[in-house]
Amino acid sequence: MIQKTLLFFVLLACSLTARAQVDTVRASTLPGPQRAEKAYNSGLASFNQQRYAAALASFDQAIAARPDFAAAFTNRAATRFELRDYPAALADYDQALKLEPGNYAAHFGRGRAHEAARQPAEAEQDYAETVKARPDYAPAWYNRGVLRFEKADYAAAEADFDAALKADPKMAYAYHDRASTRQKLGRYPEAVQDYTQALALQPDLLSALLNRAAAARRAGQLPEALRDYDAYLARKTDSPLAWTNRGSARYENKDYAGALADFSQALQLDPAYALAWNNRAAAQLKREKYAEAAADASQAIKLKPDYAEAFLNRGHAREMLRQADEACQDWRRAAALGLPVGNGYAAAAGCVGEAAE
Repeated sequence: MIQKTLLFFVLLACSLTARAQVDTVRASTLPGPQRAEKAYNSGLASFNQQRYAAALASFDQAIAARPDFAAAFTNRAATRFELRDYPAALADYDQALKLEPGNYAAHFGRGRAHEAARQPAEAEQDYAETVKARPDYAPAWYNRGVLRFEKADYAAAEADFDAALKADPKMAYAYHDRASTRQKLGRYPEAVQDYTQALALQPDLLSALLNRAAAARRAGQLPEALRDYDAYLARKTDSPLAWTNRGSARYENKDYAGALADFSQALQLDPAYALAWNNRAAAQLKREKYAEAAADASQAIKLKPDYAEAFLNRGHAREMLRQADEACQDWRRAAALGLPVGNGYAAAAGCVGEAAE
């Protein structure tokens, strides 16, 4: 899975240098440009202290004193973004770009605001304008790559992550998300390498550890995958997905008792996890616990009525329980839901009736 992350900073336009002031001069007597700069610098200081209401008030004052102050509009927009007032942030970025067309900071900020407002096409366009104005700006390449990944344009996403890493070779999240893109493209060994690089740069990026395990499994590197699952679960024990995935790896490694334990742990954390119920049914079958397998598969079907694999597994369990008619029904249902192998099992068992199409 790809992990989309917020950047760890908010881009601020370069502040103007405030003019030297005489201590005894009252602020109210300052010329408009000087009042604007003083309020602007105060806004920057408040923003950096995460005092966003105070920052907003200062940027308001700066703009009132100087209505053509593009940087003040840009930074008031960033403040409004932090306050989650996305329509107002977008309006400020629009004004900043009218005053200063092509400003990469305003385009990047507006792209983030469009994303937050669930306007991905507009966000993608702003990120394109950002890299046009500043080709070495890694965050814009990265953010556009994430948007392209989310719409399944994996080749374009990979190109954007490449550009982000060219601009900033130490951007751990770009390695992480390029790895996830390469998984989608079926290039698992390359994905493993990228996850490894992400972890070298940021050892506490646990999603990279979990995703590297998945890529290693698909690359046929089962021992490496199991080591990564073990390392992940040693540090984070509350993820049903991680327990289920390690259970699947243990199942592939023919460690059915270990798989059963992992699927059970996943279900303790999330009793509505249909995949874990079905996978535990498969492990129960391998351990010849047929009644338990049938019960687990039934629970998976209850949670997900169109779960073809669960019908297939329940059919196997019912066959071993000498429930021939019920087994035939389950296999036919699995075939009808998209698993043609169900017809094969039904035919081999001598089930009567037409095969499901």
